[in-house]
Amino acid sequence: MKKIKLIKNKNYSICSCGLSKAIPFCDNEHRKHNKKYATNYKSVKIIPAENVLIEVNSSTWKNKI
Repeated sequence: MKKIKLIKNKNYSICSCGLSKAIPFCDNEHRKHNKKYATNYKSVKIIPAENVLIEVNSSTWKNKI
């Protein structure tokens, strides 16, 4: 589990595939993987309405955090 601070009205992309080198944030590594293996990984988009601290986790991240 990773705690991250999000800033009001800023766009965030959270990794859902576990391939990112910037976990918990998406760095678009899924695009190459999707093309090579015909998968459909996408990031989770978040635009908070206020400054907030959230906890995020994904079973695909393995032990990257």
